[in-house]
Amino acid sequence: MPLQIALMLLGWQTGYIKVYLKGSDYAWWWIPLSGLLALFLQETYYYWLHRWMHIPSVYKLVHKWHHDSQIASPWTAFSFHPLEGLIQAAFLPLLLLVIPMHLYVLIGLLVIMSISSVINHLDIEVYPKWFARHFLGKWLIGATHHSLHHKQYKYNFGLYFTCWDVIGKTESPYYGQLFDEKSPH
Repeated sequence: MPLQIALMLLGWQTGYIKVYLKGSDYAWWWIPLSGLLALFLQETYYYWLHRWMHIPSVYKLVHKWHHDSQIASPWTAFSFHPLEGLIQAAFLPLLLLVIPMHLYVLIGLLVIMSISSVINHLDIEVYPKWFARHFLGKWLIGATHHSLHHKQYKYNFGLYFTCWDVIGKTESPYYGQLFDEKSPH
């Protein structure tokens, strides 16, 4: 991680990494759009990367370390093989080579990444029962969704959203029922 940060700072100083400080450098609408675009692109990258990491030969080499935590916890969110960490960490610097992003959007993405990762690995559902039936709740991944992945391995590969699991038919058929059982209220 320190190497990644050093390389990103060097890339920013030399103009390769497209992080800007003044909101007037791009149209005002680009600020939220760049954040949403980054979330969607990261979701796409991660979903397909995660499915690839479940190929048995790759799984043993790269991803098994993370799944040694069959009952997920917040610490599981940060427990992975160094090679997996490198592959996942490569996304953001590569994205910033091509997509300009305001510094505050970048900081916001890093906060979303951290909070989402911890929530998804709680193994305790924090969202209320009604949330899974709400329009937003149907598309947002929480602890129940991801804990099923740690138990079933072949389902629920998404990072923030369920869209690729729905499209790829990799959402666990037990998700709705288990969400009702684990949700508060």
